[in-house]
Amino acid sequence: MSILMVANCPGCGKVFQKNLRNLCMNCVKLLESEFDVCFNYLRSNRKATTSQLSIDTGVSEQQIYTWIKDRRLPASDYPNLTYPCNSCSGPIRQEQMCYPCRSRLTREIRELQEKETIRTQSQGIGFRSRPSRY
Repeated sequence: MSILMVANCPGCGKVFQKNLRNLCMNCVKLLESEFDVCFNYLRSNRKATTSQLSIDTGVSEQQIYTWIKDRRLPASDYPNLTYPCNSCSGPIRQEQMCYPCRSRLTREIRELQEKETIRTQSQGIGFRSRPSRY
């Protein structure tokens, strides 16, 4: 006897049999048709920005960001497609954070490591030493 794995679709709320996309078939078809609309729009408007693409096609910017991150809409082919940095929300074309945020984060980590090193060196490693009674 096999057990069916079912869930509620995050797109429409219907009960469906779980699959790789974690969406019901109706939402999968809708998503693919939205992608086709965006892809066809970009064929004739290669230099469109993410917000222009969203406004002209009616597809949400969040969905377009997902396609860019998944490389279904490669930023290398479309020079003005961007998505927000995870730290400052500035526009980026690759990675998770922009260069200034990555640099700031790296610098802060180094500073914390240096402070920790100084703290452990001043305290010593292991047990605290007690003044001798003798």
